[in-house]
Amino acid sequence: MSWRASPPLALAAAIALALVTAKRASAAELPAPGTYALQHIQHAPDVELVDAAARPLRLSGVTGGAVTALAFFYSHCEDPTGCPVAWSTFEAARREASSDPLLKSRLRLVFVSLDPARDTPSVLKLLEDSKRSDTEIPWRFLTAPSRSALAPLLQAMGQDVAVDVDSKGARTGALNHMLKVFLIDPEGWTREIYTVAFLTPENLLNDARTLALEFPGADNGSKAR
Repeated sequence: MSWRASPPLALAAAIALALVTAKRASAAELPAPGTYALQHIQHAPDVELVDAAARPLRLSGVTGGAVTALAFFYSHCEDPTGCPVAWSTFEAARREASSDPLLKSRLRLVFVSLDPARDTPSVLKLLEDSKRSDTEIPWRFLTAPSRSALAPLLQAMGQDVAVDVDSKGARTGALNHMLKVFLIDPEGWTREIYTVAFLTPENLLNDARTLALEFPGADNGSKAR
């Protein structure tokens, strides 16, 4: 059920990985974590979502208390500059963070589906289970009860999304959206927003370490697992 199981999507993932690798190779040297400040951009709205076990929960129940990287995705995405880039970046960041004493108990990753109709809790459970045991860094997959229930979160976060149609006006099943990743602090403030041009594991982790130093008591819950 994962987007990685489909040949077109696997190709998109491979292209995305190449893009991420190319950006990493040319990334400028970053300032040391904690030597710069991240602005308080916006407070993430505490909307009701649904987790992979079909349980209702508030966004704050997933992001609160931890340093959280959050991205919107959908499992049928084939755009190599979209969801697969977020996936590849999160995988690389997660591997590195798992051996980082500053991040391994403080960083949490979250994917929120843009497609509640197809990304049901059972689909999300397959994705979440595939990521449950490979590192200590939690990676949660969430959806909403409906697209209308998701709309306030998308509007508040500035995440545009549109249903793609063909030349006859029929829906293709694709969703047009600009990839954004949101770095959220333990108090629910969005502190950085990355678009595809600036999204690399190095940038994400450097900023996450800065927040971990700002919030030494942050806890991703991995110790309780």
